[in-house]
Amino acid sequence: MSSALLLFSGFVVRLPAQPLMIFLVFAGALLLPAQGQARWLPDNLSAMVGRASGSVVSIAASRDTRLDGSDGRSLGSGFIVDASGLVVTNHHVVEGAREVHVTFSDGTRRLARLVGADRASDLALLRVHSEKVLVPLLLGSSDDVQPGDWVIAIGSPFGLGGSVSAGVVSARHRRIETEAVEDFIQTDAAINRGSSGGPLLNLKGEVVGVNSALVSPSGGAAGVSLAVPSSAVKFVISRLAKRGVVERGWAGASVLDLTPDLVEAFGLERVTGALVGSVVAGGPSAKAGIAPGDIIIEIGGKAIADARGFQRRIAEQEPGTVLKLTGMRRGKPLQAILALGARPGERAQSASSSTSTRKTSALILGLGVEDLTPASRGRLGLGSSNHGVLVREVQPASPASEADIRPGDLLVEVAQQGVSGKPALRQLLKAERVMGKKFALMTVSRDGALLFKPLRLSEQPLDTAMRLERQ
Repeated sequence: MSSALLLFSGFVVRLPAQPLMIFLVFAGALLLPAQGQARWLPDNLSAMVGRASGSVVSIAASRDTRLDGSDGRSLGSGFIVDASGLVVTNHHVVEGAREVHVTFSDGTRRLARLVGADRASDLALLRVHSEKVLVPLLLGSSDDVQPGDWVIAIGSPFGLGGSVSAGVVSARHRRIETEAVEDFIQTDAAINRGSSGGPLLNLKGEVVGVNSALVSPSGGAAGVSLAVPSSAVKFVISRLAKRGVVERGWAGASVLDLTPDLVEAFGLERVTGALVGSVVAGGPSAKAGIAPGDIIIEIGGKAIADARGFQRRIAEQEPGTVLKLTGMRRGKPLQAILALGARPGERAQSASSSTSTRKTSALILGLGVEDLTPASRGRLGLGSSNHGVLVREVQPASPASEADIRPGDLLVEVAQQGVSGKPALRQLLKAERVMGKKFALMTVSRDGALLFKPLRLSEQPLDTAMRLERQ
């Protein structure tokens, strides 16, 4: 049996390897977190929470009585972002509301006016009058937030105002809606119905996110909560305060990350930049002379690290903004002048309301799909000879999410076998699992480009019922 040596005050003790491993794991679990927390986690968060709680409000949105006679009122949360009386909350908290009332931490209740709402980011801005001095919360940097960082959520779950929960950041860059253009922060801080719109704070008391939704099989808190990052909040509320709507720039091109394999295939020496996958005919990029295969390195003099950086940089600009693009084409320098357009349907989307804030569906490895219909074929420009299933939703932290399959994608093949519909998708994935495959090669059509995505075949049942709850 292999063994290992432990040294205690000059004495050598010989132990089997397995007990040593257990000791190290136990000692690490016992000592390392305590040592780490002693450096940066305050002994008591009550002072910070006390200061922040005074800026958090409860929100009641009244709607017309429903057809079944039930009360058309929803509860949510929000927080003061400007001393003049501006309050941030979620779009879905106030959408379709006839009246919105804000209740401050001292119990004072005031009628609020909707300044503007943005469905894409699920954010809304209210204005409320108060005789007392309003203290705003400071918006911190969500770009600095990393998995493992401690965060605090304050809100009104189930109408219980001033409730506090704590957790850590679980992941970043989550997507939960087809129309969402921002990434979400995932945390295990408890979020429940009524928490929507409340702040997610770092240990300095700065807002790093706005609590928006949770993913749960039962509708209750399950450790997968989602928050709009403060980087999006800053951008959106500045537009809402100015115009009441948010209009984002549109380049008319889809871009991909430069993976190490692509870098080698293109013969590049760097791994930063965004690879143009497809260009919308007649769109801004096409007019600028941008073509598939081009690599964009800078936009407006700012370096672009990846596809996400490209999309964010474009979305942060106003339609009509003219930007200089720097990149490479077939190994040679490329420069182009791009005049941004408006994202199709952006204004209508900002002003409209969705018909449902709660989704329940059967998912296949985190994929919610639907068969192609004549209407969807027409919308996508597909003929009767085109086959596949359309992705309608992707569950966060699922195999589908890990594979970067997105709502709006068309799943064409599994293991290079054509997908004729939802039953065929299920059977092909089952066959791959039976053959002992750990991943299934998915052929995806996205914006006219074919992509290959490895879908992890988890040991869980193919079909799961998950519910996305707007809280």
